[in-house]
Amino acid sequence: MREGLKKLSPKFLIECYKGLRYFTITMLFYIFRLIPIKKNRIVFMNVWGFGDNGKYVLEELVSRKKPYEIIFICNQPEHQEAPKSVILLKTNTIAAIKALATAKVWVESNQKEAYVRKRKKQFYIQLWHGGLALKKIEGDCAEYLGDKYIKRAKKDSRMTDLYISNSRFCTDMYRRAFFYEGAIKELGTPRMDLLLSVDEDKKHSTKAELHIPEDKKIALYAPTYRDTDDVSVYQMDYESLRQGFMRKFGGEWCIVIRLHPLVHNQSHELKLSENVIDASSYRDMYELMQASDVLITDYSNTMFEFAMTQKPVFLYAKDLITYQDERGFNFNYMSLPFAIATQEDQLEADIAAYDENVENSRVSGFFDSIGMKEDGMASKRVVDEIEKVM
Repeated sequence: MREGLKKLSPKFLIECYKGLRYFTITMLFYIFRLIPIKKNRIVFMNVWGFGDNGKYVLEELVSRKKPYEIIFICNQPEHQEAPKSVILLKTNTIAAIKALATAKVWVESNQKEAYVRKRKKQFYIQLWHGGLALKKIEGDCAEYLGDKYIKRAKKDSRMTDLYISNSRFCTDMYRRAFFYEGAIKELGTPRMDLLLSVDEDKKHSTKAELHIPEDKKIALYAPTYRDTDDVSVYQMDYESLRQGFMRKFGGEWCIVIRLHPLVHNQSHELKLSENVIDASSYRDMYELMQASDVLITDYSNTMFEFAMTQKPVFLYAKDLITYQDERGFNFNYMSLPFAIATQEDQLEADIAAYDENVENSRVSGFFDSIGMKEDGMASKRVVDEIEKVM
């Protein structure tokens, strides 16, 4: 018997563990479905932590001081900073499974785990974390994601009662790419509420937390994720870049780098100079954007969101051909309303040639063409929808 166990590969044992764990979680979920739904319970989920769209909807909900039991489920609840009245639970724990099975409303920014089954009297609001997307997503790149993922996506869409959109373009994309036939309301993007606000106190507190002097301007470099652990693709001559911003816009500048959550633990591999700050582990991307004066990205949808503030956006995509062939885009990349560089010297030239009036005109025309609807009031509208159900 022992000899037989020794011959079992670690991979096989891991798969057995995963299978047993999934079976146990599934059984617990079905057991908890026998408990009556708690009519004042609202469960938010975001695997990455207390952030994204759910955070801003939750904060608006808490501000109304209604007798709701509000639960937020994420991977590392012990590291999150949520309002004191909110219950933080860890993903896939017994308490989290029970909360999901017995909540009146679910508010989600990603897809649900495969074991989740919605009950008849539960209401599921999908905020999604992508918003206006440059890259093709879900069903639009099914061959890239695989059959297992697409099957799960279709199941999630069948459970969803309401999708929240910010534009005619997103509404069409959700219908098509998410295989979704239910209700969609163009209420705006909750996380955009902070970006479109004039909350100077939040801006000051973000700078203070990053130890950035009030009089320094911020150029935020936020590249998207590649399917590789090699972070050298994000390396630049940051000091030369900083000097370019100083020459063009005046004043003192610093560069703040925010890598994708899937590679943020490797940011230490980048060679950073004195005026470059690594904010890859900072809790909220939208607080960083709100405090920044310029955004540099490549294929991230943050280009569209930041552009709504009428601040400069520069695209630096040195692997454009490869990345586009792998993922595919919803828009013609070279026709986007931003300066586009594939080499560092070209990026610096784009900064020197930046014309605020020209870019704002292009951006405005682009948003008009896709039916964009953002006014900084999205969270209020989403909470109104929640209260209708409650």
